[in-house]
Amino acid sequence: MPKHLSQKIIAVLFVIIFGLSACQTATPDPVTTEQTMQAAVALTLTAAPTLTPIPTATSTATPTASPTPVTVVYGPTNFPPNINPLTGLEVEDPAILDRRPVMMKVANQAGGRPHAGLTNADIVFDYYIGNGLDRFVALYYGKDDSRVGTMRSGRYVDIPLTQMYQSIIGIISAWKPELDRFLGTLGGRVVNAEHCNDQFKAICDDGPNTETSVFGNTAEMTAYYASKDYATNDKPNLDGMAFATIAPSGGVPANQFTMRYGKNINHQWIYDPATKKYMHWIDEVDSNGDSRMIPLVDRNNDEQLATSNVITIFAKLNVLNGDTDSIHEYEIVATKGRALICRDGMLYDVFYKTGWDTPIQFFDAEGNPFHLQPGNTWIHLTGVYSKVEQEPAGTWMIRLRLP
Repeated sequence: MPKHLSQKIIAVLFVIIFGLSACQTATPDPVTTEQTMQAAVALTLTAAPTLTPIPTATSTATPTASPTPVTVVYGPTNFPPNINPLTGLEVEDPAILDRRPVMMKVANQAGGRPHAGLTNADIVFDYYIGNGLDRFVALYYGKDDSRVGTMRSGRYVDIPLTQMYQSIIGIISAWKPELDRFLGTLGGRVVNAEHCNDQFKAICDDGPNTETSVFGNTAEMTAYYASKDYATNDKPNLDGMAFATIAPSGGVPANQFTMRYGKNINHQWIYDPATKKYMHWIDEVDSNGDSRMIPLVDRNNDEQLATSNVITIFAKLNVLNGDTDSIHEYEIVATKGRALICRDGMLYDVFYKTGWDTPIQFFDAEGNPFHLQPGNTWIHLTGVYSKVEQEPAGTWMIRLRLP
């Protein structure tokens, strides 16, 4: 089929599904939360540079496929006691769910790679922190990990995320106004870097005392919090997400997806049909400033990171200090907006909804819960001005654009 014809078909498909009546202009207005729920912004099918992964010595073999023997559907409520409501997967010991989730702040600077412990995270949130950089907050509920990092400081957006998932959070301090808000809002649910002693080793430096030598232990985080008189460690109600092994209808091919936060901050995902996972690639910059894509590896097991669902959430992004572009807020509390979901090699244009103390929920165009593939999820946060591109068919890119 001619390229121009396939693009027209995709464009018509999105108009039919989402009732769009206008195309994106060169300088689009941001989509407000109410407008977003009524009509998603049309996908812009313009040429995008191809970031071709280059296998290196760090690349690992594709994981062995683990086929699901039966079709399963869980959520958004009434999860069985042994099913993790944040992954739709059975846990080895249901008792691990009788606690608050644990969030850990993880750096994405080149000096701290490869990352540690992201394989065992249920959800990883990834967002812009300024000057072309991003940072992660990894959530652990169905599994623990003894070495997560390298760890860094908190950001404003971590506060509502911690509230939504009723979690505790480990950070290496924060800029004082941010730290004051952390402590004022979350109180004892904040575990800081100084919580390392003979009894609890929640967040500790492994010796060099550098900005890339601090790691966290999620089980120790739980133990430290549980030891406090103020701890409320009852099993939280984390209903809201939905999972199914059979992919929903209405998607378009998405064999490759890239989130571009800056010149050399690209997260690229390539779908592996054998495992139903998106394999994770990231920039490597040489001494000449040239960039190429390499596998993103977990240093704890030397395996390439892979995820069942790759989600991009579009929210209003406010730059609080335009001169240095280092302090930001995402308006994601008690709101609605647009999201793109990649699962099973397909991309879906959907909606998300957030509350004060409930996980982020996803819905299709008719308002029905959108089912994720059971497994882990990576969530990119981006601004409403960000641009969506497809070229060639099945290869998608989102470019962060600030207000």
